[in-house]
Amino acid sequence: MRERVPVDVLVVDDDPRKLAALEAILSDSGVNVVKASSGHEALKWLLSRDFAVILLDVNMPGMDGFETAALIRQRARSAHTPIIFFTAMGDDAHAARGYSLGAVDYIDPVVPEALRTKVGVFVELFRKSEELRRQSQLLEQRAGQLHRLTQASLAINAAPSAASIVQILADEARDILHAHQASGYVAVDEEHTYDATSMSAECAALPAHRRGRDPTVGERVRATNQPLRMARDDPDERTPTILRGLIARPLALRDGRNLGFLEVRGKMLGDFTEEDGDVLLQLAQMGKIAVENILYAEERETDRLKDEFLATVSHELRTPLGAILTWTRILERANLDAETLARGIESIKRNAKAQAQLIGDLLDMSRVITGKLRLDLRPIDLRTVVGSGVDSLAPAAHAKSIEISVHVPREPVPLLGDSQRLQQILWNLVGNAVKFTPEGGRVDVRLERFEQHVEIVVADTGQGISPAFLPHVFDRFRQADSSPARAYGGLGLGLAIVRNLTDLHGGSVRAESPGESRGATFTVTLPSAQVVLPGPREVAAIFPAPPGDGAGETSDAAVQLDGLRALVVDDDADGREAIAVMLTGAGAEVNTAASVRSALTSVDHWLPDVVVSDIGLPGEDGYVFIEQLRILSAKRGLSIPAVALTAYAGSEERARALAAGYLEHLAKPVEPAHLLAVLRAFRPDEGQRELRRASGHSPE
Repeated sequence: MRERVPVDVLVVDDDPRKLAALEAILSDSGVNVVKASSGHEALKWLLSRDFAVILLDVNMPGMDGFETAALIRQRARSAHTPIIFFTAMGDDAHAARGYSLGAVDYIDPVVPEALRTKVGVFVELFRKSEELRRQSQLLEQRAGQLHRLTQASLAINAAPSAASIVQILADEARDILHAHQASGYVAVDEEHTYDATSMSAECAALPAHRRGRDPTVGERVRATNQPLRMARDDPDERTPTILRGLIARPLALRDGRNLGFLEVRGKMLGDFTEEDGDVLLQLAQMGKIAVENILYAEERETDRLKDEFLATVSHELRTPLGAILTWTRILERANLDAETLARGIESIKRNAKAQAQLIGDLLDMSRVITGKLRLDLRPIDLRTVVGSGVDSLAPAAHAKSIEISVHVPREPVPLLGDSQRLQQILWNLVGNAVKFTPEGGRVDVRLERFEQHVEIVVADTGQGISPAFLPHVFDRFRQADSSPARAYGGLGLGLAIVRNLTDLHGGSVRAESPGESRGATFTVTLPSAQVVLPGPREVAAIFPAPPGDGAGETSDAAVQLDGLRALVVDDDADGREAIAVMLTGAGAEVNTAASVRSALTSVDHWLPDVVVSDIGLPGEDGYVFIEQLRILSAKRGLSIPAVALTAYAGSEERARALAAGYLEHLAKPVEPAHLLAVLRAFRPDEGQRELRRASGHSPE
């Protein structure tokens, strides 16, 4: 937790007794009261300090409070500083003049408790604003560091030798972290050791024995293979002041062996932070990879694949983005016909979905690599997964005239698994089969139950897999054709994700193919489990109605929300406006808010039927909001439902949102039809949820 630094409050009054009294009133509010006996003195304070709020007496000799306020408003630095006028001899005309000068309140007379409360509100707002400003500065600094990391990566990868790599690491670490000294050490074996140091001019001016590196630090990092961070004020009389405080990171190989370390000492301003540690970790990783590439020829193929993957990521992300941007420019024209307009909207929608899928695959692979991917294991009927997975891909198959046949047992196929992740396995396998099968082909999906296990088999009549590539088909970043002229897009992560998700379920997956142009078969094997399946209502929904009969389909144009009052809470202005326009177009009455405080204020004066809130809000997040909303609702005898609409889309985030009190968790980007269908349940005229008291309470 950051220490709460006292906030300055300016009190202006020509009467010393009133100044003392106001200071006494605010002394328990955790603020620093700055006193001024005249308007001129107040203006001098405003030249050098920022205040959370200004308490300004109206009646002062020379320059009165109104004249002082007018001058305060003329200065850019204080143009928006809250002003509270106070006087013992006020009237309506005085109050009106004060409000015309931008005053937030006019107190006559001063009530200590009320004054403390009002000042406290502005003090808290000031603290939050300062915190946002600080975070913005940190983000700018972080962006600069990331830019330098990119440049460092280019220099490291272009280095001709391990010795030059270590020197570059030391130079870049010192420069990026703004430190006086940085050292790098790499020891491949007894015959291949490399050592380099980078120093500021102040450090270089020190005697050699005073600026030398402490060997115990490197030994400790190498022995434990763990990072080390020491604060500037740690007792260390032997080290010069400018070199106190350090941060070090090991250079660890994939098998856990230590290759060396990076050490940075003497940050020029403040102490080293966790973010500095992350930057140093990135440099350490870059250096380790570069050294490995030079010293071990067998690693070069891996690096080539990574380069190809990064190029593929860039291509795959830029391709739909290019289409979106181009169509956006086209749609700005006023003379488009209806057909072109419809094509443009459909193209934007299709490419946005493609980008979302690519990002989802990247995030899933990141979770797999870092060991953060978790399963939500529950008893399921595997037929449900197969039916839903195939049904979602039916339109894509229909567009290519590909026949998909599904064979499942008549009896339930019980399994303890994560239904969403198992569907992801089906989507990847069946999606690949549809993508690599030419028009008029066939895809067969079979679910078979055995005594100890179950199998999901996906076979196609597509282009097949060459014998050379078959052993690598589940490797991440691998694609049979990664050239710019390849016929099919994608990142080469889908099958790697399939393998990892299958492994997490305790199963296995294998691929078979007679050869190119002869089709392929993928078999997922999962262990059976004695579990109690859901009730008949869930089982009845195993196979959704086929496309075209209207069952199970909901278009955003068909859903109407007439009579629904919705509050949309999101700090992203574009996203907030888009949701508001969508709901308004469906007939809802919409109010918006950009923060928790403004949302609660809106609820207090404008009672919604449902709240759609982001989780990642500035200052106070969506979890704070739902807690405060429940408290506010309880005080008024209400039950206001809330839906989380957030980019935090993982199963853990969903579970946390539901546990916090949200009735639904929707991931961004959300399908308009899906969102409207969810909100339709909260229309008052449908009697789904009674929000207002029976006594007839209505919002102000």
